[in-house]
Amino acid sequence: MSILQNPLAAAKGPKLEFNLLALILLFSGMLAWLSVARYEGYNAGILDLGVMTQAIWSGTQGSPLLLTAPDVGPRSRLNVHVELIYYLLGPFYNLWPDPRTLLIIQALLFGLGAFPVYALSLRRIASPSWALCLTLIYLLYPTAQTSVLYDLHGDTLAMPLLLFVLDALDRQAWPSYAVYVALALSCKFYVALPLLGIGLYALLWGKQKQVGWLTIGVAIFYGAGAFFGIRPLFAPPFPDAPSVSSGGYLKHYFGSLEGFWATLPARILHGSIVFGPLLLFLWRGWRWLLPAFPIAAAALISTAPGPSYDYRYHHYALVVPFLLMATIDGVEKLKVQGERERAELKVLPATFLAQQKKLMLTLSSSRQKVLEAKVVQDLRIKTRNWRGDLGLTLVIVILCNMALVDTPFNPFFWMSLPGQGLDSSAYGHTSRDAMKDQFLAANVPPVVPLAASSFLAPHLANRETLYAVRYGDDPGGKRFPAVLPQVSYVLADALYDYRVPLNGGFAGGANYEQRELGQVMRDRAFSLVAAQDGLLLFKRGATGEETLPQQVETLPPSKETAIYTFGNAIELVDYHLIPLGKRRLRASFTWRATRPITQTTLAAISLLEGLKDARAVHLPTYELLPPSTWQPGQLIRETFEVATSFSIPPGHYTWRVGWYDLGLPNSFLTDKRSLLPGSSQIAVGTIDVPAAPPPK
Repeated sequence: MSILQNPLAAAKGPKLEFNLLALILLFSGMLAWLSVARYEGYNAGILDLGVMTQAIWSGTQGSPLLLTAPDVGPRSRLNVHVELIYYLLGPFYNLWPDPRTLLIIQALLFGLGAFPVYALSLRRIASPSWALCLTLIYLLYPTAQTSVLYDLHGDTLAMPLLLFVLDALDRQAWPSYAVYVALALSCKFYVALPLLGIGLYALLWGKQKQVGWLTIGVAIFYGAGAFFGIRPLFAPPFPDAPSVSSGGYLKHYFGSLEGFWATLPARILHGSIVFGPLLLFLWRGWRWLLPAFPIAAAALISTAPGPSYDYRYHHYALVVPFLLMATIDGVEKLKVQGERERAELKVLPATFLAQQKKLMLTLSSSRQKVLEAKVVQDLRIKTRNWRGDLGLTLVIVILCNMALVDTPFNPFFWMSLPGQGLDSSAYGHTSRDAMKDQFLAANVPPVVPLAASSFLAPHLANRETLYAVRYGDDPGGKRFPAVLPQVSYVLADALYDYRVPLNGGFAGGANYEQRELGQVMRDRAFSLVAAQDGLLLFKRGATGEETLPQQVETLPPSKETAIYTFGNAIELVDYHLIPLGKRRLRASFTWRATRPITQTTLAAISLLEGLKDARAVHLPTYELLPPSTWQPGQLIRETFEVATSFSIPPGHYTWRVGWYDLGLPNSFLTDKRSLLPGSSQIAVGTIDVPAAPPPK
């Protein structure tokens, strides 16, 4: 009975059955947990989890996997990578219409790929223990795990399906083979390339000419049909938009080759991470690397954003099955070679004496034994121990996993370094993340056309129109003006709480959406209708009752004594906190610059002492008239209204205000590190927060 008909049938005894299942559950569970934690911590962005979720939701509504693409608008995934498999995920998504459904399915499918790895290994080396070792190599392989942890992609879904294809080919189980081939092809049109390689292997070395020719034919027919037929059929009416046409698609991924040589050392490094851990065996099973070559080469030379050649993305997921197959093949070859050499050792003395008869006659008996022992020892040294090499390979994979993959096996995971492990920009979950859940549920309407902050967007993907406020390849404020006319709401984050080290600096940071925020505030069609701890919801055509006014004006210079000077740069001249009822108040602050200010990322931020996640960014002086535009001595009066969240307990609170530089890595925390140098946070008054009204 096949191991895929009964995956545990070939394992010897309950211990190995338990070990195989335990490994699958351990790694599937860990990767599912980390993927979900990344999402729940608001660290999975619109690219790519948000758009994939939106496309799958669209499919459940009867649409052709539509997403909202920048520069294009509604666009089908059938015009991008032709991911038909998303229709198969639709019924599961209907049961729980949430991105976590998709992340859990992806992690579980990856774990199921351990079954064909174990089956192939067991048939080739006839050792359950060492087959389990190869299975563990698959489950721990760095670029396999990073593919699973990086959002949702068809490549990652195809990775275990290709392993099932290889196992069915090895078993000559042709009905299963056909089903798995169809499923793998449905993940992305370019899965046809490795399948073409599988067909060539079956034809040239697998002694399956008919199957080889059929596989080659199916791969060519489907790959060409999907790329030149299905993609154009679902193209949006913008032929000049990036990657829409066939030529545009290739240009998007390979159109900037002038930068290839500058990044060549990095590409070599990432390529070595993909292939290096298995080198002890890959060269022996090199034929199985041929199906992986087109995908690996495309990723390594691609100039698409990311960068695409980085091992941490999903682009090498389709390479992993063939790395494992080449390794299994290499282990089998080394095992056969070792058995042959050990057989030679048994007959060597007699063979040696027969071949060296004349020489032996001239030597004494003792010299004959010494020479014979030396030849035997030399041959033993040359005889490779496949178990030792496989054990060493497992150790290498474990060490690479610990060093290169952000999981609990990595010691740095527990140190909460920026963008890694339990840090708030990786898998950590903060009280502000919980606040985001409440804010989105209470304030963002379903269905409406929306532009949302990148990491908020996946939580709001079940709608027809969903743009990002700022896309990762936008230097800031370039795309957003074209987005604004197409949406009814804008959800921005003035305290963007994501940052990771990048090229000696950092990506993200509190002021990441500063330019877009200024653009929506200057658009008279939009008004601020909800705000909490930097989260800002703007609505098109809001009524006066809904609006939280934000105003700023300049006043003539005055010699009025300052209440406090922030960093020998900005003086607080006057302030007023006026309750308006219904947990709403009007705040007014009058400022004066003592010198020219060049910093463009300064913001005044108020908070209620003793409360978490209740900060208010002073938008009028952050966006409408920032300090870098003030004249020394000129008075600047800002007035804005605040509606305190019903989640804030009723009570008597001290209002504190400070000036912060939001252009620093940890500014979103608004602690001492980002305070304007030479200043502190000061108390300016008290307010009473009334009890929330009873629910209707």
